[in-house]
Parts: sequence; C-alpha cells; structure tokens
Amino acid sequence: MTNSTEHIKETFTPTSDQNKSILARNYQTELMEQAKGENLIICLPTGSGKTYIAVMLIKEMASSIRESLKKGGKRTIFLVQTVQLAQQQTDYIRKHTGLLVESYYGEKGVDLWHKERWDIEFEDHQVLVFTAQVFRNLVGHDYFSLKSVNLIIFDECHHASGDNHYAALMNKHYDDCPDPPRVLGLTASITNKKIKRKDLMKHAQNLKETYRAEIVTRDESIQHGTSVHVETIPCPSYKDEILKKNESLIIPFDVRLLVVFK
Repeated sequence: MTNSTEHIKETFTPTSDQNKSILARNYQTELMEQAKGENLIICLPTGSGKTYIAVMLIKEMASSIRESLKKGGKRTIFLVQTVQLAQQQTDYIRKHTGLLVESYYGEKGVDLWHKERWDIEFEDHQVLVFTAQVFRNLVGHDYFSLKSVNLIIFDECHHASGDNHYAALMNKHYDDCPDPPRVLGLTASITNKKIKRKDLMKHAQNLKETYRAEIVTRDESIQHGTSVHVETIPCPSYKDEILKKNESLIIPFDVRLLVVFK
C-alpha cells in the first residue's frame, strides 16, 4: 500500500442511504496493515483513532465473516469493559462498515439465553460486540468456540491482569484453540495502575505475554490525540528566590530550624 500521499481516503457503502467516507491517516493505515499479519497491541493517545484502525481491520478481514457459520464462515468479536462502550462501539462499527453488528450485555437478559438462541445470534450477525464477562461465559460454557472467530478485538486492553475477563479468556482458551483468531488490543496506556518508571517494561512484557502480541505506537499520532500534554517547566528553588531578593541573607535550608545570620 502506497504512502506517497499524506492521507488515504476510504469510501464504503453502509446500510443507510447515505455514503459515508472517512480519511485514514498514514499511521492508521500502517498499523492496520501490520495487524493483518500478527497479533498487535496498539498504544495511542486518546482521540487518535484507535477504533477506526480496528474498523479498517474488520473490513480488511471481512470475507470470512460474510459467510454462514454453517458453511465454514467466521465471526469478528469486539470486547469492551462497560455497557456504555458496548453501545457506543456497536453504533460506530455499524456506521463505518455496513456489516451486520449487534451488542450483547447483561442488561439485555442474555445470561438467560439458551445455546439455540445464541446459535441464531451468531448466524445472523457478522460482528458481535460483547461486554467481556458475557463472552467469557459463552466460551466457558462451550456455547461458542474461538475457532469460529477470525478476529478478536480487546478495547482498553490494559485491564488484562489477574483473573480479569480479558486475561482469563486468553490464558484459559486461546492456546487450546486449534485455529486461534487474530488478536488486536487497543489502549492509551500500558497499565491502569500507578507504577514507577522502572516497572514500565515489566508491565509491557506482561501485556505482550497475555495477548501473545507485540506492542506498537506511532509518534505522529500525538498531534491528533486529545490526551493531556505534560510539559516539565523548570522552577527556581525557594532558597534561590529568597537569596536573589535579599542578597545579605544567608539561610541554611538543610536544617529544620531556620536561622538567619546578618
């Protein structure tokens, strides 16, 4: 795919009457191409278009999900942490792909559905957006197998630790799958914990091992993000300020009692 132009414009036909078009930035196209060939964790600032990279990948890999499961087709799974995100991502994917997309979470009463009902849902939809626990339960109860998934996307993938649903799904089911799906993780940070800088690489390695994936980012995405930019501004010490204004004072700041000598 050429990088000779600054942006690549993709046009597609959604389910609505109006054509939708969106401008893909170079780094988004590059990351999508890389994600086609290997499991990937994309770490980019908030507002830099991580979800659209996922949408591009869904469309690139859509040939198998257009087929019926009964004829060997597969399904794309998009996992999120909250109901609000399930609704939001479902609308976004449906709008930008024109595929058959539906969301599933506890408030819909899905925990009471029998396998026959789930068979219908998987047959009738091509991209299924789940809160993580719902999908983990489905796989754990053998209602659906990862071998029928072509691509699984983990939104806010940095939450994977301990017995988190993301981590449990990968650690308990992924390696045993005879034909495991491509994995795409999306995150704006390596961890949701407060850590020291020296521990960052350890957390990154844990994330890579959990998702069987490489971690990538792009510097050029920063200008498009909405994350807070932190700039270090050097400030003179209190001692320097005092001595600057009162050159005749000598103040020993290294003792608890402040003694001023004239």
